[in-house]
Amino acid sequence: MAPSLLALARQRREPWWAFLGGLVIVALGAILIAVVLVKVPQWAHLDRAMKRDEGLRAVVELLTMLGSVAAALLPLALAVRWLHGRPLRSLLSPLPGLDVGLALRSALLWGGLVLLAVVTSGLIDVWNGEPFAPGGQPWPQVLAFAAATGWMVVLQVTAEEALFRGYISQGLYAVTGSAWVTALPVALLFAGLHTQSWGNAVWDQRALYFTISLLLSAVTARAGRLEAAIGIHLGQNLTAIYVMGVLGPPFPSLLGVGAPESKPAGLEDVAGVLMTMGALAGLYWYLGVRRGWVVRK
Repeated sequence: MAPSLLALARQRREPWWAFLGGLVIVALGAILIAVVLVKVPQWAHLDRAMKRDEGLRAVVELLTMLGSVAAALLPLALAVRWLHGRPLRSLLSPLPGLDVGLALRSALLWGGLVLLAVVTSGLIDVWNGEPFAPGGQPWPQVLAFAAATGWMVVLQVTAEEALFRGYISQGLYAVTGSAWVTALPVALLFAGLHTQSWGNAVWDQRALYFTISLLLSAVTARAGRLEAAIGIHLGQNLTAIYVMGVLGPPFPSLLGVGAPESKPAGLEDVAGVLMTMGALAGLYWYLGVRRGWVVRK
């Protein structure tokens, strides 16, 4: 069997300052690229058209948002090559080539579990006499929107996993030698950088991102490569954006029920997120890892 990514990171004995310098390169490069991408619609004279066409506005805004993250792959590739003398691929897999099937199986399983949770939540609301009336858009409109922007979601999740479960995790593991000691600060950083900007309703979001980051790190450690984590992240983002509508208007979604609330998240909200994500993570681990639906021996 090929050695895992974390084991290789330990064997290489790369200095910690190289990883720290790489993070500086990635941060500065990503900020510069993001500034340029924000200006692209203006340079392309799309401003007026976006004001008239809400569909075009949604596509351009989402591509800009996701592209700012996906573009981090460029400075990350330079940092890995300049400071470590290895290709970007070494952050994803210990062997040449990528296991696309592993990523797809992972995305289907996690996406299916998330959809199951959404349906279950809706049925519970109906059982309790609460209205469940999602205000989504017609599926052809959502499908067109997904076709125009979904490819960028793939790049965005790949960039995030290459950075968090790849570069940062390898750097920490090279120092600590412990997968769990490595996973905890990565989860804190992942949750902190993903905190949304609306109101004070952030602690439930932090709980969600922290929990899913721990799952992503655990799956990466078990699989020895990143494709399974990329699949989970992809399944999460695809269902959240195009089905649940977590971005809110004007982004089309099938249900349109996940737009952020303005009220602060209380202990009950945080506990609900932790219970739900814990149950989904447990189901994924049992089916995907223990039963071998995703990570196969």
